[in-house]
Amino acid sequence: MVDVGYGILAHYQKLESEGKLPREQAQAAAIATIKSLRYDKVEYFWINDMAPKMVMHPIKPELDGKDLSGMKDPAGNALFVGFVDVVNKQGAGFYGYLWPKPGFEQPVGKISYVKGFAPWGWIIGTGIYLDDVDAVFRQNATTFAYICLAVLVLVLACSFVIGRSVTRPLANITALTERLAAGDSAFEVPYTGRSDEVGGLAKALAVFKDNASAVSRMHAEQQETKQRADDEKRKTMADLAGRFEASVQAVVRDVFTEARAVQQAAQGMSETANKATDRASFVATACQQASSNVQTVASAAGQLSSSITEISQRVAQAANVADKAAADGQRTNDTVQGLAAAAHKIGEVIDLINQIASQTNLLALNATIEAARAGEAGRGFAVVASEVKSLASQTAKATDEIGAQITAIQAETNQVVGNIESIRKTIMEVNEISSSIAAAVEEQGAATQAIAHSVQEAASGTDQSRRTSPASPTLR
Repeated sequence: MVDVGYGILAHYQKLESEGKLPREQAQAAAIATIKSLRYDKVEYFWINDMAPKMVMHPIKPELDGKDLSGMKDPAGNALFVGFVDVVNKQGAGFYGYLWPKPGFEQPVGKISYVKGFAPWGWIIGTGIYLDDVDAVFRQNATTFAYICLAVLVLVLACSFVIGRSVTRPLANITALTERLAAGDSAFEVPYTGRSDEVGGLAKALAVFKDNASAVSRMHAEQQETKQRADDEKRKTMADLAGRFEASVQAVVRDVFTEARAVQQAAQGMSETANKATDRASFVATACQQASSNVQTVASAAGQLSSSITEISQRVAQAANVADKAAADGQRTNDTVQGLAAAAHKIGEVIDLINQIASQTNLLALNATIEAARAGEAGRGFAVVASEVKSLASQTAKATDEIGAQITAIQAETNQVVGNIESIRKTIMEVNEISSSIAAAVEEQGAATQAIAHSVQEAASGTDQSRRTSPASPTLR
């Protein structure tokens, strides 16, 4: 029943979501509709929210808008808090408590079904009183007992009538069926004129009786037919035996004639076999000589294949050495390139030192001029400036000599780099030539192995022919 009220709430909430009604108006219309609903004349629906606070109670309107969290029944159950717990845990469910009937003050047992309506945060519920359920159950139980008693009386009456009209004929039909099963069909079947089940059984028994009589007649006819067939069979077997004996005698004569012809043919085949044996002996001798020659060729081919394999290994080792030499040359080239770069850096540092020496020499000259202007007071400073100038000149001379050496080193380094690059290219060419030789040797080895394999197969075939030839004397 709660689904009816829930459907009303869903209808008005849909009108709200579609913008046809504001929420307050939609809720008011839903409350008014549900408030007027009744079933079983007195049962009703109420609505509270999740606080819990009563939204609408049609029987006790004084509860509308009140906080119900503290309301308890005489047993101490906070029933509206329980409604909220059921909805929070299950969405919908039953809850039992005590509540007065409409028009009464005394609370009685009641069980309600509540269901949450999430869009508005409401709970709609309805319930039934347990004493009403008990009264309905007792009334239904009494009615059911009367019905069962009437049915029992009717069944007993029908059983008595059926016993008199069905049981006795069934017993008679059963006795006749047992006689028929024992092979006795000399009786008349009663009750075949009835149109009920007993009549159907009687008619079926009559059919069985007629079939049994027909089977007996067929059995007698089969015995007579079998006797005639046995007599005919014996006569036919005698005729077949006579014809078979005559046929066997004719076959024996033919076999004797053919045996004599086979003997003559065998003598001719023996002479032919002797000639074939002589020829086979000659062929065997020739095959043995050919096999020896082929074995010699196969051995030589095997040795040639081994030599080619060793050459291939040596060439591969040479290729590996060339690869290693090329790698070492590349590393040496990289090292010399690094030395050239370092020499270039040293040249740059020497240029910087020359610049500093020039600046120092210029400063010393300026200091000497200033000391001369200062007269006696600048004499000591002039001596120092002269020493600084001398050191700057020596530094410039030394850096010039170092620069000359660095230039020579750079020239030698560049020449070494060129020589190493030439050596590396030569090694790479040697490596490529070695690889070509290795590939050619490998192909030659494969061809030699194929030749050796073919020669071995030829030797095996020749030897097999030689061993097969001596078997020809068995034909003699």
